Amino acid sequence: MKAKSLFLSAALLIPALAFAAEKKSANVQIDQSVKIADTQLAPGQYRLTWEGNGPDVTVTFSEGKKTIATVPAKLVNAPGNQPALETVTSPDKTQLLKAVDLNNLTLQFQNPVSAAGN
Repeated sequence: MKAKSLFLSAALLIPALAFAAEKKSANVQIDQSVKIADTQLAPGQYRLTWEGNGPDVTVTFSEGKKTIATVPAKLVNAPGNQPALETVTSPDKTQLLKAVDLNNLTLQFQNPVSAAGN
């Protein structure tokens, strides 16, 4: 009975671990100062985590355990994508983060040019 109980516990734990692993994340190096929403990101290494179903996700930018910014985004499948940052320049010459391209997907942020007053 004890062995059967252990097997059943292990069988229930494996799917729970798989579900926990579905949280998506990536490390991103930002080489120049960029703005995302109302937050200026200094050059450095950031951890991006995103949560949500379908194309609408919430992306959190973190340095270590400190959350720097949390913003809405669209998650788009992009087969063959190469890691890169997409920026646009606002009328006041601020670099705005438009998207983060990762392997096979892109995180597109809300229209940064409109947010800058364009």
